[in-house]
Amino acid sequence: MTISVDGPVAARVRQCGARTRGGASAYVERLVRQDAMREATASAAAWYAAHPGYAEHSGEEAELGLDETA
Repeated sequence: MTISVDGPVAARVRQCGARTRGGASAYVERLVRQDAMREATASAAAWYAAHPGYAEHSGEEAELGLDETA
């Protein structure tokens, strides 16, 4: 894969990659994974905000299911 960045960004990636196990590729991969986690967390937070009470109701349903099998 090839990416194009300006000089200061390339210098920063090289600098951080020099301190990262796996080099620049590992550094960029970590940044992408962190970004994906932030996106997933924000998406989950938005879903729960749009569905208030879901966590409480699902917990109650789980408790009822456990009580029925006991």
